[in-house]
Amino acid sequence: MNLVKEQKLFFGCKIDSKMRDALANAKPGDRKYWEDPNSEFLRICEVGEHKWIGKLMKGGSGVKEVEDIARNVLSILRRIAPEIRLTNASVKIFAAAEPVAAKAEPPARDGSGPYIEY
Repeated sequence: MNLVKEQKLFFGCKIDSKMRDALANAKPGDRKYWEDPNSEFLRICEVGEHKWIGKLMKGGSGVKEVEDIARNVLSILRRIAPEIRLTNASVKIFAAAEPVAAKAEPPARDGSGPYIEY
């Protein structure tokens, strides 16, 4: 097994209905924490069909950094959604994959477009 130093890690909490409501009703000043898809604070990512909110970090982080990142994520989320009970166990860690570029659609086979099929 090989380790990949460059692989980013995602530290975040699952967005359930309560979190979704809190994000939708957040103060305009708090929206800066996640609305920019390249935010240094929080990002919204997907794991399967579920959405998560959290922070991307470089791989190879030390144990102390992991604790600090989890505390930072929880601190921001508690500011945004004070009514939701969040604990250290709420924060999960995932390896983050770069988005895969969409494959180009094959040319139409109906005689339209630049190609004509004989």
